[in-house]
Amino acid sequence: MSDKVHQDRGAAKAKSPALAFRGVGFAYPGGGHRLEGIDLEVPRGSKLALLGPNGSGKTTLLRLAGGELRADCGVVEVCGLDPSVADRRLLARSVAVVGPQSMIGFSYSVEEVVLMGRAPHVEGFRLESQADLDAAAKAIAAMDVAYLSERDFDTLSSGEKQRVAVARALAQEPELILLDEPAAFLDIKHQTELYDLLSQLNREQGLTVVSVLHDLNLASLYFERVAMLKDGRVFAQGEPGAVISYANIREVFDTDVYVDLNTVTGKLNVLPLPRAATR
Repeated sequence: MSDKVHQDRGAAKAKSPALAFRGVGFAYPGGGHRLEGIDLEVPRGSKLALLGPNGSGKTTLLRLAGGELRADCGVVEVCGLDPSVADRRLLARSVAVVGPQSMIGFSYSVEEVVLMGRAPHVEGFRLESQADLDAAAKAIAAMDVAYLSERDFDTLSSGEKQRVAVARALAQEPELILLDEPAAFLDIKHQTELYDLLSQLNREQGLTVVSVLHDLNLASLYFERVAMLKDGRVFAQGEPGAVISYANIREVFDTDVYVDLNTVTGKLNVLPLPRAATR
């Protein structure tokens, strides 16, 4: 294949979105959670938060993007690939996935678990190269888990496991990272450190970040775009200031909140209101 063809394909890939759903529909066997008419595009080098109540389809979208599920209709495109049929090693060189709670099932040290993130880059049966070791060490340092390196992964707390799982994903050196409530088990310090780091990688290295979030305040603080789902459809998408409104939250979450502007950050703050306060 000529150099020009390679260059043309590379240019086309660079122009394509990091993640796109076009007319996507999906239903689990037996009538589980359903997605209908999903149209959503995430440009390369951007950050998108997926919001919505339990059962609205957020995690299913990530599972479709990661190739774990296959859409019933429509098109899912991830870094120029169809994730449902793409070679798994090739897909993993571009996309990293972090679930809400990682399980290993075998006795591995934290360092070994993070090195697993380099598997897509290791050909055949060769050992990890110095570049692989360096990438893992960098990810371990970034997630502040170096002091856990020799610990057995299964002995860690839920929050520590989650930080190691993110480190493993970062060791992949992906173009796109998909996260499902990655801060769910983290204390407030490590929540802000995680999203500070993801924002830095986005800004400095062009990492595309797509994260499921229940915390509307973190979504407003760290993401330039959000998509709010309701009953398997995209209810609203755009800038946080336009989407995270009292009216939208009342309609989608069926609850009352107080929404105001934080004078320190300039971002929205959302506070839940007890029913007694709204009577």
